[in-house]
Amino acid sequence: MTPQLSHAHPDEPGSDALKNILRGIFDSQILNYGDYNLIFASNERREGRDAAGVRVSRPKYYVIGYRWQPAEIMVAPVNGQTLTGGGVPVELNMTNLSHAVHLADGDYEVGTNTGRTFRFGVQPEVTFSPAPGRELHLEQSDDYTDFKLFMQAFVAMA
Repeated sequence: MTPQLSHAHPDEPGSDALKNILRGIFDSQILNYGDYNLIFASNERREGRDAAGVRVSRPKYYVIGYRWQPAEIMVAPVNGQTLTGGGVPVELNMTNLSHAVHLADGDYEVGTNTGRTFRFGVQPEVTFSPAPGRELHLEQSDDYTDFKLFMQAFVAMA
């Protein structure tokens, strides 16, 4: 059994279980899924409007698959409320990459030559609330270090 955090609901997945759920989301959508290292990413700065038209924060979550050879990123959106796939995955490689930058606030932005753009941040430890009263924790420090090195090389190639 995976140990739970004291602030997590007993039915919420622990870090290892959450990694397995995210791996399942990625694997179910991507061919050759075993070729990719995975990291959880989010765009916490994404804003939308509620029913009354008031601006609200609406974070967007992703499982980012990346591989060094050939250099490639696969962005798989995640529905944070249901922990299921949240959209069509997008592949970014040297044939369709329009840009890849490391932003001043620490986030990354990558885009395709067809106009798809993704902004996301990656942290070694993640706590996110996909819905009110839910708090999930993910520890990914080893993957974080490798991903930062990968993105440094990916940005340099762009």
